Amino acid sequence: MTLIGPGGIGKTRVAIRVVELFRQARAYPDGTWVVALEDLTTGGLLVSAVGDAVGLQIPDAPHAVTTLTDFVADRRALLLLDNCEHLYREVGDLVQRMRAACPHLSVLVTSRRPLLISGEDVVTVASMTTPGRRSRDVDDPEALGHYEAVQLFVRRARAAYSPFTLTEANAGAVARLCTELDGNPLALELAASRIRVFTPQEILERLTDRFGVLNAGFQDVPDRHRSLLACVEWSHSLCSPAEQLLWAQVWVFKGGFSLLDAESVCTAIGPAPDEEGPLVDLIGSLVDQSVLVAEADASGGSRYRMLADIREYGRGVARSSGTEAGLRERHVRWCGDLAARFRATWAGPDQALWLARIETERANIRAALHHGSTTSGLVEAALLIAADLDMFWSGSGRLGEALTWFGVLLDTGEGSDLARARAAVGAARFAVLVGDGPAARDRLSLAAGLAVDDPATRGRGLIPAAVLAVWDGDATTARTNADRAVAALDGTDDLSGLMLAYLMSGVVRYATGDPRAAAASFEACISVAAICGDGFLRAFALNGLGDVASTRRERKRAAELYRQALRIKHGLGDRMGMAVALDSLGRLAASEGRGRRAALLLGAAEGIWDTVGMTQTGNILTHTRAREPGIEPARALLGKRDFRDQFRRGSLITLDQAVDFALDPDRDDLPAEAAPGEAETHPLTKRELEVADLVAEGLSNPQIADRLVISVRTAQGHVENILRKLGFSSRSLIAAWVAERRQVDPRT
Repeated sequence: MTLIGPGGIGKTRVAIRVVELFRQARAYPDGTWVVALEDLTTGGLLVSAVGDAVGLQIPDAPHAVTTLTDFVADRRALLLLDNCEHLYREVGDLVQRMRAACPHLSVLVTSRRPLLISGEDVVTVASMTTPGRRSRDVDDPEALGHYEAVQLFVRRARAAYSPFTLTEANAGAVARLCTELDGNPLALELAASRIRVFTPQEILERLTDRFGVLNAGFQDVPDRHRSLLACVEWSHSLCSPAEQLLWAQVWVFKGGFSLLDAESVCTAIGPAPDEEGPLVDLIGSLVDQSVLVAEADASGGSRYRMLADIREYGRGVARSSGTEAGLRERHVRWCGDLAARFRATWAGPDQALWLARIETERANIRAALHHGSTTSGLVEAALLIAADLDMFWSGSGRLGEALTWFGVLLDTGEGSDLARARAAVGAARFAVLVGDGPAARDRLSLAAGLAVDDPATRGRGLIPAAVLAVWDGDATTARTNADRAVAALDGTDDLSGLMLAYLMSGVVRYATGDPRAAAASFEACISVAAICGDGFLRAFALNGLGDVASTRRERKRAAELYRQALRIKHGLGDRMGMAVALDSLGRLAASEGRGRRAALLLGAAEGIWDTVGMTQTGNILTHTRAREPGIEPARALLGKRDFRDQFRRGSLITLDQAVDFALDPDRDDLPAEAAPGEAETHPLTKRELEVADLVAEGLSNPQIADRLVISVRTAQGHVENILRKLGFSSRSLIAAWVAERRQVDPRT
């Protein structure tokens, strides 16, 4: 058996523990032998080193292996060969010969790469468990104590500085530190040794130079484990020149890549990486050497990624060789090609696959947008990436992130008029979705001032303009803008834009008192969707038809239309779309006098509005800028207290539970297995509780927005909701309320 993994992952520690357990169990009565090979520089000394471990003096002779195998013979024994990566071929040959001659010998090997011999069982030593970047445990010392990486960090930190304890004040920094270090035990120990000088937060901030800060190891360990840099350099030295070259290229991917991705970005930089073999073989070799981690993606294909320290080393090599800038540019261009393909084929039957693909590449896209926004000459490419991913931002519920990138990129002042206009129009649409009218008008004004004669961009800009006119109470302008949007987009290749224009024409017609015309617009949207295979906008149009049916008191038909929309949105994983359908079903239940069902469904929708930044607007198809009008009928049915409790119960259930409940038309309460625990005696949703905690930390609205990756307007809306729901008049009262909750129950 061979234990493999990157340097510092704990292979030796695991192997030694296995040997100790076998010794305690007396599983190998004839001996357990440990051979440390880290200092062995040549394979010619291998047999002699093993002989020393088993207590046999082996002469340097042609028959040395025979002498060793004759000694071991029929013994029931365990041999551990530790740190074999630099001698893997010689070790493989020796193990094969010993297994053939010694039938009762078990061999355990540790290495950064497998031996690649028959009968070898390869076990990858996994990183220690970490809280992850989106865990809800990050500020809870008790919950963090269950993660292996946190346990190790705290133990080593206390050994270095005995007063250290894990507290609410430092828990978040420790959690992020363990996650940023990928749960690597060596990196964690090196970080913990710095606790005598720095706080966890200060160590975390210094990880931008991780090799500089994680360099104070113990003196009684091998040289390559005394610093993170030495550990990675050892792995690099064992790679061939072609493998080193590929390492210095694939680091540019953030979050992983496929073989095709590597071929697109890497092969044109510097000498061809396939000088020593096809690219697929080089990637396989880096996987074998634990430089790359191979995983299966959502579609079942192979995907590769680097741990953070290995990636950072590759970046350093690229910077030293002068290839970093070229690699980053090719990476941005590659992301641009991906986004353009997404836009071109989005209006079709593969939307679920496309959403999953872009979600998989989200870290790469973020890296490309960041580099593009800070590099003159690449802003144009980044603007087009953000604009081309319009339907991904809304389909995945990342409205705040979209607004952030649009803002950063537009603020550079760079890019062609067309790229800037497309981005400004996209920003206006998302500003409308989160209820930020002033920002939407500002972006539309920017787009109007650019010299762009593109019907698709002009048509898309008229869509948020129509909604703004509805908000202004100007029905004539709203309808005119909607009609002009349809006319501009009809005949272009932008089918998504055309369907969106028909959809919003229906919304505008309904909002301005013409349900018959609204139904015609929704039907037109559905007709285009049927031709191209779109489900995303078709579901919204079905929801719109449900609204028309509800107005006509055709409640059974309305419910079926809403459920059709919900099924489609659930299949796509579209949180915003699911919230629209849940909200609509909740309003319908209220109109039927089913107060409890209404409150639960409205609460479930509210929980989603919180996460996608639409707390201020909620269901955009309901044609109002506020959530309260849709909630009031259910509150009137139940009374304030009962409504609050049921609404909160709905906000706490999972998406799947909410969908299952909504699709069962006869159910008025949650099944026992789906019901959350006893509702707390406050009306805040999960996201509002997060915001309240950040207010208590003293964060401003912009700082809250940055922490939660939402717009400042959305953060402001959350704070206003908290103040209103709790009946407070200042942020200091929110902070006092949070402190009081924590005294009652520290877990909160």
